[in-house]
Amino acid sequence: MEKQFNREEEMMKKLLNDAGIKAPSADFKNRIMGIVEQRNVAISPYKPLIPKFVWFILAGCILSAVIGLYLMSANVSWNWSLDFRVPEFIEIPSIRLSETMQYAIAFIALFFLQIPFMKRFLDRQYQL
Repeated sequence: MEKQFNREEEMMKKLLNDAGIKAPSADFKNRIMGIVEQRNVAISPYKPLIPKFVWFILAGCILSAVIGLYLMSANVSWNWSLDFRVPEFIEIPSIRLSETMQYAIAFIALFFLQIPFMKRFLDRQYQL
């Protein structure tokens, strides 16, 4: 294995020596610096990954959940009831999964959910 790498290294040295060293054109540095300066102009200002309205929606959801849990545990009588059961004429098959499997499916779903957001963020961050 070592001989193969040595042979490849010798061949690369020979190819580089045959190619020789070429000098860049006279205005090479100026052209490169011009391209770099053009790219620096296109830098956009910082924008947070999660906008403010999403934080407000999230805070509203958490607040409504806390209030809902408080009202459920408090002895508050309601004149109407919320019934979220599926009607009996619709038959939905039930699947029994262990708690570990449910957590695994939830975490994998969250992982796949965040991939498009991260890709979009990285594309914007490192666009050329």
